[in-house]
Amino acid sequence: DMGNGYKNSSFDNGVMVHEYGHGISNRLTGNSMGCLNNGEQMGEGWSDFFALMMTNKPEYTAATARGIATYSAGQQPTGLGIRGKKYSPDFAVNNWTYNSIVGAQSPHDVGQVWAAMLWDLHWKLAEKYGYASDIVANPNSGSAKVVQLVVDGLKLQPCSPDFVSGRDAIIQADIANGGADECLIWNVFAKRGLGLNANAGSNNSVSDQTEDYNVPEK
Repeated sequence: DMGNGYKNSSFDNGVMVHEYGHGISNRLTGNSMGCLNNGEQMGEGWSDFFALMMTNKPEYTAATARGIATYSAGQQPTGLGIRGKKYSPDFAVNNWTYNSIVGAQSPHDVGQVWAAMLWDLHWKLAEKYGYASDIVANPNSGSAKVVQLVVDGLKLQPCSPDFVSGRDAIIQADIANGGADECLIWNVFAKRGLGLNANAGSNNSVSDQTEDYNVPEK
């Protein structure tokens, strides 16, 4: 929009991290060759999640609603950005659930729902283990733990994943590391309809899934 001046996305940290994030998710999923091309793949979600995590500031809290690509969109950092809603665990701000991907017209519409779930997971782990805007400064913080957990999940999930297999891979990653947060993870996903009995249907369709809000019995 030349009326507002040219905005080069190379100066938007979130955009840069988002795009590099595609390299991470594509390389680590399945056999690392064309495994994120199915209809319910969550590539845009992982990239938004990495962008959020790498642009956190010390003063942020769970109440800080986040937009993506606000600079590129000619907005202040507190703006909406280019997604349908800001990312927030507060349902008054972002009430997306698994069924929100029904009829999605782009991978971004699918991915933003997955990213909302991962963003919820970050703040729950940060509540338990502590928040750190710099994830390499404290590897025991919840912020560092969630990034490791998500990356480990990428390595464990199958080619052409859907929300259910992506969730299961993250849970498997936690179990492989001792399982200390399995219940927490289940509750986070169940909050947005990806509970125990959720069913993805075809991994190439965004209109045949079944939501569920249950968690396993202890």
